[in-house]
Amino acid sequence: MQQIIFVIYAGIVAFTSLRPGGDVNIDPMDKVVHLLVYYIFAVLGYRALANKAYYLYMCLGIIAYSGLMELGQSQVPGRDMSGYDLLANALGVVLGAAVVTRRRQGEDSGSGR
Repeated sequence: MQQIIFVIYAGIVAFTSLRPGGDVNIDPMDKVVHLLVYYIFAVLGYRALANKAYYLYMCLGIIAYSGLMELGQSQVPGRDMSGYDLLANALGVVLGAAVVTRRRQGEDSGSGR
């Protein structure tokens, strides 16, 4: 079930990233939204993996996916590719990965009592 949720989330990210823009005001919180979306992406990716040893590759894949979304935006009317968006996305993945791996390490060390 976690894998299905992850794939659906990836589809939602693609849909919202690649839909044409219009007269949209860019919110000053835009980069925070990017960070949060990809933070959630990283957490969902962790939960979707059966073998957590591959989580680094999952995170790199999510960052690459983010780059593809930014590249795709350069081809969509009313949208622009942004290196700052890509940076915010990558930071979101790194923060999400740090939280879930740190939490898991805490659970693993507590189970040996």
